[in-house]
Amino acid sequence: MIYGAMLAGGVGSRMKSAVIPKQFLEVDGKPIIIYTLQNMLKVDRFDYIYIATHKDYLAYMKEMVQKYTDKPEKVRIIEGGKERMDSIHNVTDAILKDEGVHEDDVIVIHDAVRPLVTEKILNDSIDAAGTYGACVCGLPAVDTMLYSEDGKVVTTIPERSKLFNGQAPDSFSLPRFLEMQANLTEEQREVITGTSQICTMNNQPIYIIEGDPLNFKLTTDGDLLIFKSIIDDQTV
Repeated sequence: MIYGAMLAGGVGSRMKSAVIPKQFLEVDGKPIIIYTLQNMLKVDRFDYIYIATHKDYLAYMKEMVQKYTDKPEKVRIIEGGKERMDSIHNVTDAILKDEGVHEDDVIVIHDAVRPLVTEKILNDSIDAAGTYGACVCGLPAVDTMLYSEDGKVVTTIPERSKLFNGQAPDSFSLPRFLEMQANLTEEQREVITGTSQICTMNNQPIYIIEGDPLNFKLTTDGDLLIFKSIIDDQTV
């Protein structure tokens, strides 16, 4: 079985103009999260896509899935958690309850606010997770990166050729992911900001698949303006 997992439980506090969680903001009359879901549903290899949703938007999300998708039977809406790993844990618990776990199962974990994810990225993620056990989507860094211990003075400048900008999805062999998830301490769960950190905490090698510049995360008002511009261009 191949599962998609969309994380939509956050509130997006860094997008100052948003009065509701940013994944539910409408662009050209459609919620951002639906753009993401529609792109994921283009990949027929997914058996089910679980969406861990902010508790106040569960009914709304179910309504949007029925309204905007032609494969609602593939989408399962569950309640998200307080933190990223809480939402992921809710997804894996739901999968275990609904389907159990099998040796060759794969889970592809994606951000609800990366709406321009491509079929190539998703297919490459599925393949790499099945082959290597864990993979992350990323792009080589193009800017010089500065490392500062105190946030004021540059401590060192890492070699750019060895640096990558991490994107999503993060994809895994589901049995291996469940094992790593169970090994996490509470302290580790609280500091995880990117799902693949679970691998570095469990000595699991992470394979890098090629990302896409358009697979950016809508974090700020500037990101939202760029996304709106892209959608406007596509609908002209």
